[in-house]
Amino acid sequence: MNTNLSDSFIPLLSGQHNFRDLCGIPSRDGRRIKPGILFRSGDLHSITDQDVNVLTHLGLALIIDFRSPRECAKRPHREIPGLRETIHLPIFDAPRDLASHYVGEGNEEGLSKLLVDEYKRIVLNYTVEYRQFFHELAHNPNVPLVFQCSAGKDRTGLATIFLLTSLGVQREDILKDYYVTNLFAQAHAREIIGILNNNGHNGELMRPMLEVRQEYLDAALSTINEHYGSLENYVFVELAAEPDLLQERFLE
Repeated sequence: MNTNLSDSFIPLLSGQHNFRDLCGIPSRDGRRIKPGILFRSGDLHSITDQDVNVLTHLGLALIIDFRSPRECAKRPHREIPGLRETIHLPIFDAPRDLASHYVGEGNEEGLSKLLVDEYKRIVLNYTVEYRQFFHELAHNPNVPLVFQCSAGKDRTGLATIFLLTSLGVQREDILKDYYVTNLFAQAHAREIIGILNNNGHNGELMRPMLEVRQEYLDAALSTINEHYGSLENYVFVELAAEPDLLQERFLE
């Protein structure tokens, strides 16, 4: 999908470029997501002092963290004054070890297919975590909130697709948000590829792991259709999303 992305954007945080406000995304009924209440992100380990000030000024009250325990231990979040709660809904980062192995052996095919399989696995094995995600969105009093994983693109990307579906956003606009991740995450991708190149590997082999792609999303949606009938059925029945509460809370 061509999203006509440019390099001219200003990230909200200098230490986590994939932190972004979902404000302004339109629903089918003409309402839009309110500003300053609902954010998506990668981890908040490397944010700067100025970034901490930004988050404090935003009044960030709740973090929903999809990272595994080992990810949290390796890259703990910085302390954010005023934060009231962090909820861990761990989705295990299965591709990480395989990706390192494939890079080491130069297995381009393995790397290109890794996230296709991962999106299927997430859909089939983490219904409980995404159902709890929706419960927190509808009932946790702590807002503004951010939901995030490590890079903020796959586990968080799927969560965003499910959330925007529950808010009545059209599929075209859901896809726009999914693919714009490649713009926000490009600095991180360059950094990782550069590190691998400096260590004697072909860093470009890692690029499929550092981007979102059509085939990843197709894998998730086809798995959802096969097992649950449709994306809407999965969100509203399997994940028990409460659209009236969510739309009242997050749309204006």
